[in-house]
Amino acid sequence: MRVSLLALLFTSPLFAADPPVFAARLDPSDVRFPACAQVIDVTKPPYSAKGDGVADDTAALQQALLDTMGQHKIVYLPNGTYRVTKPIRWANQDSKKKNAYGFNWVQGQNTAKTVIRLADKTFTDAAKPEPIMWCGGFGSADWFHNYIQNVTFDTGKGNPGAVGLQFYSNNTGCVRDVDIVSGDGKGAIGLDLGHRDMNGPLLVRNVRVTGFETGIRCAASVNSQTFERVSLIGQTKVGFANLGQCVSARRLSYAGPATAVKADSFTVLLECSFTGIGAAQDLPAIKLDKAPFFARRVVTAGYKMAVAHPDAKQSVAGPTVDELAVGKAMNPFDSPMKSLGLPLKETPEVTWDDPKGWALAADFGADPTGGKDSADGIQKAIDSGATTVFVPGFSRISKPIRVRGKVRRIIGSGGWVDYFGKTKPNFVVEDGDAKTVSIEHFADVNGGIDVNTARTVVFRSLGVKQVTFKKPAEAFFEDVVTNDLTVVRGQSVWARQLNIENEGTHLTNDGGTVWVLGYKTERGGTLLHTKAGGRSEIFGNYSYTTTAGKLAPMFRTEDSSVYAFFNEVCYSGDPFATLLTETRGKETKTIKRADGWPTPYATVPANK
Repeated sequence: MRVSLLALLFTSPLFAADPPVFAARLDPSDVRFPACAQVIDVTKPPYSAKGDGVADDTAALQQALLDTMGQHKIVYLPNGTYRVTKPIRWANQDSKKKNAYGFNWVQGQNTAKTVIRLADKTFTDAAKPEPIMWCGGFGSADWFHNYIQNVTFDTGKGNPGAVGLQFYSNNTGCVRDVDIVSGDGKGAIGLDLGHRDMNGPLLVRNVRVTGFETGIRCAASVNSQTFERVSLIGQTKVGFANLGQCVSARRLSYAGPATAVKADSFTVLLECSFTGIGAAQDLPAIKLDKAPFFARRVVTAGYKMAVAHPDAKQSVAGPTVDELAVGKAMNPFDSPMKSLGLPLKETPEVTWDDPKGWALAADFGADPTGGKDSADGIQKAIDSGATTVFVPGFSRISKPIRVRGKVRRIIGSGGWVDYFGKTKPNFVVEDGDAKTVSIEHFADVNGGIDVNTARTVVFRSLGVKQVTFKKPAEAFFEDVVTNDLTVVRGQSVWARQLNIENEGTHLTNDGGTVWVLGYKTERGGTLLHTKAGGRSEIFGNYSYTTTAGKLAPMFRTEDSSVYAFFNEVCYSGDPFATLLTETRGKETKTIKRADGWPTPYATVPANK
């Protein structure tokens, strides 16, 4: 059944020339790490999971997770089928009964070959769904930097009450390269992101869900969720349900007998493909409430209509939606109300090297406990000639570390660098042999990163206090939290799930090109300042305005081109007072909330 549905999916003329990019890419290569204390192999003592599909591995997986909660370690699952008979639950405290605050990472070796499978006829009560894995959280936005990567969740057969995965993370966090499948097509939800409030910001990328009533469910009003390259196949109730979140999705696909997307709250859809089968001919591909909605380059087939809205004027017969914006648009000047269509690049995929050739920082004198200075040790690892440098644990830094030579990936285990931020910057990316350098999986780089090269830099699954560009490097941000980011003249930046939380100006585009899918902010100050002929496009998600809404205009544009579809959530009683200030030549116009703009969801048109 999967083959036939995927075949239908790729008959869309919009993506016929490029289906592998559109599909959820499940990387066939092995993800392996050097042996170290921060990588916990569940098949080794004291856990000794069998992974043979026969033994009950519930206790082994559960204990491995409990022992590593909040420890900034990697729970590693080698290839195998891990049979479970109960929900695997993350704990909100570590082994010493202290709050864990997240910082957990479950990593499989290979998506297709690393399977957590629910025993048949285990979750039989459809009225009381239970997950294979529940990922913790306090019910507040303090469950940070959590990851599940390269794993298949299989709910088996005879489990109508099964949920594949209930994921939760704040600030940064990702479900990446994951397959969620129902063995018999039945079950409640594949990926449940709406099981509790305040989930996000987070990213779901390269994920495929097969079967279930609902493929992906989002709910509650904060903290935003971003999706890219997600395939939903065969859901019987709805493919993707957004029941309250602020959501942006690119290259989301659905093939099956139900409505593809149900959106009751702020939703952005870019480059999506929805194929209805059978009973879908009597349904809309997208069913909307009255919430803000944006769609561009959405192709549908096999449905009664493309978009159904309570206001018939906002409905679209289809089958193609070239561009649709539902919401009151801010337009201080007389300009076209269409998006810019900026050139878009995929985040580069850096080759995953054989761990035998990695440079493990501890082998060069770094201290992964954070007790002693690790600057010289990490620098020696970088200068060793290895292409991958592994810096697990925590790192005290006394001087900047130069990223150069043959290095193309520096990766941590989710720990911190320079806890008190005494050294600025912690890393300087310089010229080197690799055309692309990726820095990834550090919860906090507190002294920041300087980029003093024109080569491509990828920031992935990263908390970093400050990124400063000394040269106009082509840059990609994927699942990053930072402060006060400036894009320099002539530079191009693409971001997915970008979270900026400082008070004051958040993102400045000074003559460059900026494209963001899923921009979430906190606190007051201008959220996007575009000047000097810069070009900016923002597709979702929202400002969580917690302080100083009167501090500055939300958007500030000076002789530049901007298009944004954005939202605001504010519980403090101090939302943004000025939504937009735009200057063209000597003329400046302002849009204020008091002028009849109750919320800032809007398109901000290009001025040239």
